[in-house]
Amino acid sequence: AQAILAKVLLQWLNTVLRQCIVASMPFVAFDHIAREWRCKFSSDNDNASLMAAQAQLEDILPDLSSMDGVASVQRVVCGGCLDFKVVTKLTKKAFEAWEKEGFAPEADFLSALKAIPGISGIETQTYTLEDLKMNKKDIKKAQDKKEKEQADKPEGEKPPEDPAKKLKKVVKEGGKRGV
Repeated sequence: AQAILAKVLLQWLNTVLRQCIVASMPFVAFDHIAREWRCKFSSDNDNASLMAAQAQLEDILPDLSSMDGVASVQRVVCGGCLDFKVVTKLTKKAFEAWEKEGFAPEADFLSALKAIPGISGIETQTYTLEDLKMNKKDIKKAQDKKEKEQADKPEGEKPPEDPAKKLKKVVKEGGKRGV
């Protein structure tokens, strides 16, 4: 009973903290939230732990992919850092529902990873995730706006002086005057 209460309390606290952080950054607009599961794998035995982690992902991939509101499921592998990550991106509304359900099948997947020899550093993280690539029309609009701003600047107006250069000039001038 205490474990269930602790889990519910932790989920509630994470939700409240996330809402407070997002509310304090109204300039960061987003429509999607992602949940990342990550771990380190060992390169021992020809990356056997990586292959086992990939097999576990393939087992749960149909469940993840078929959830309502899933925008994407991505797998990230870094051979240099030995990172294995799974990122599931959902709409805000769908994410909140998934969170209330305990992020199933997260617990089963993480337990399966823990049982794989050579897997370590198993963690989860939640963050916003948005595609920001502009289409051609928006790129043209942004470029036109920038050109207009440049054209509207008075010609005699100097750009602000670099503070480091200004300090260097003051020190140099002071040395000439013997200050």
